[in-house]
Amino acid sequence: MVLRAILAAFLLGATLVAPAAPCGAEAPGMLVLDPARPVPDLAAFMRFAPDEGLPISALIDAFTAGRLSADFLAVADATPPYRGVWGLVEIASGAPPDDRAPDAWILVSRIHGLIALDAFVIRLGGATEQVLANDMREPFDATEFSATLLRSAPVTLAAGERALLMVRMVHGAVDSAALSLETPAGLQAEAFRLGMELAGFYAFLVACLIVFAAFSASMRSGVGLLYAALLALLLLFLAYLDNLLFRLVYPAHPGWHLPVGLSLLLIVLAAGFAAAAMSERRFSARGRFARLLTGAAVASILALGLVPVVAADVLAPTIYLAMAGMVAAQVAVVFRWDVVGDVQRPAFRLVVLVALAGIVVAVALALARVDAGVVSINGLAKLVYLSVAVLIMGGLSVSLIDLRRAHASAQMDRIAALEAEAAASRDLLEAERNYSRARDLAARRRAQLADMSHDLRQPLASLRLTMTTALRDASAEDRARLAEAFDYLQGLTRAHQAEGDADEEEAPETAPEVYALALLLATIGQMFDAEAAAKGIDLRIVPSSVLVAARPLAVMRILSNLVANAIRHAGRGRILVGVRHRGGMAEVQVLDQGPGMDAEALDRFRLRGQSGDQSDGQGLGLAICFALAGDMGLDLQVASVPGRGTVFSLRIPRAA
Repeated sequence: MVLRAILAAFLLGATLVAPAAPCGAEAPGMLVLDPARPVPDLAAFMRFAPDEGLPISALIDAFTAGRLSADFLAVADATPPYRGVWGLVEIASGAPPDDRAPDAWILVSRIHGLIALDAFVIRLGGATEQVLANDMREPFDATEFSATLLRSAPVTLAAGERALLMVRMVHGAVDSAALSLETPAGLQAEAFRLGMELAGFYAFLVACLIVFAAFSASMRSGVGLLYAALLALLLLFLAYLDNLLFRLVYPAHPGWHLPVGLSLLLIVLAAGFAAAAMSERRFSARGRFARLLTGAAVASILALGLVPVVAADVLAPTIYLAMAGMVAAQVAVVFRWDVVGDVQRPAFRLVVLVALAGIVVAVALALARVDAGVVSINGLAKLVYLSVAVLIMGGLSVSLIDLRRAHASAQMDRIAALEAEAAASRDLLEAERNYSRARDLAARRRAQLADMSHDLRQPLASLRLTMTTALRDASAEDRARLAEAFDYLQGLTRAHQAEGDADEEEAPETAPEVYALALLLATIGQMFDAEAAAKGIDLRIVPSSVLVAARPLAVMRILSNLVANAIRHAGRGRILVGVRHRGGMAEVQVLDQGPGMDAEALDRFRLRGQSGDQSDGQGLGLAICFALAGDMGLDLQVASVPGRGTVFSLRIPRAA
């Protein structure tokens, strides 16, 4: 009752006493309200004083006497932190006097980080209304907000009615008097606009972050994913500044609000330092700087334990300083993104300039303390966030694309080099194969020469024996010349047997022809009769009229080698050469009564270069026989009994 009496006396005295105010004092003016117009800058009409705990009457007296200051910033600067500031203004309805209903105005606050706001309306006659009692340390009350705007209950004034509006503000990080009086319709439209802008802002950025994270994942960029997480945390902190977390997550726990904000800042710090460290490792070679950034990230995480135990007014400035350091670190590492393969990318520079221009504009607006007139503190924060998001998402995306292009180009160069290397390897392999074929051909030619030389040795020996017998009665000089000629021929065959001509091309095979086997057998008899008789061997050739289809020269070589081998090893006894019929095959057999061979000796004689104990040759005869038979598709078999003799059987296809 006493307060009401004092306030009523003020309203009456404000009109009657003001002309009698002391010299030098200026009575405050009255704000006449237009029912159709808002008052966007209420602070311009208010007078301010710090809340020093003085009685309300003393505050009103000072207001009436004009001793309150019109400079809010001067009063706020002189007020200790978290101490209230009073703002007073006399208002009156400017509506024409008629029977219309009282008009309504709503007090709206756009003050960022406000801790408490109380608003009182004192009417003529002492009626007092508290139209707003907001305290962030109390549970969230949705009726006190329109979108993100803190609002009072409607202040109604009849036509010509006057009242005193008293507002007590307790500020947080920002000193501001961004107060306005809005009409209900205007506030509704403003709230709708802000709600749509807010929804569009967060929806757009969430979509951008999802796309950026998916892009970074597709590019396999851990740096990009970490920066996507950093931007998501910053967006969450913007939601904290817009009181969305307080409203939606923990409305009944106001004590969580400040610790949540500090914790979010520390987590943002940790993510920022970690992203900078990973980026430094990815795009630079400054390992020491990367380790320093990693240490700062770890320290930020550990500092979370200080939030419950250290006063906010002590911890918050430290976090702000660390935040400035994190931003500086980001600027330092971001300028590494434009160099890919020691080449600077102009597109990245353009992205950086656009982002930095946005940040500079935001900082300039903040330094100019532009708040309610153009853009709010929350709007500045969003502008800075958008600039940083453009810098990070745009710059890193451009850098990753350029890096992937450089990597793809390097891969193409590598593939081209590998293809050239593969072509060279193929050429080298082909050359090696050609060399191997030439070497094998030379070896076969040498072997063929050795075989042919071996084949000539026995006929030459038989011919020499025959000629020696025929020229027994010739002169010694003729016999000497004949011996010299045969010595030369035999030496020539031995030389060719030792080394063949590797440069001759492979002779084409002759096609099988049909002939009487008796012709070959008769030739064998003529070739070896004299030699066999000279050694006391009875060589018997059994005639045969069978026709065969095989290369005659090869068959002749095989049979002559078999007979020559039998004569060489049989000693004395008999050698029989005859033919047996085996279905569609003619089997030519060479039987001797020599010493015979065991199985091991037979296997050894199949190898080229193996000879018997009594032989002075090079062991080519039997190996040649088996090789020729295999080449022509003939079947050469051998059976031998030690001490009794050996049987060679050559099966030749009979002519149809």
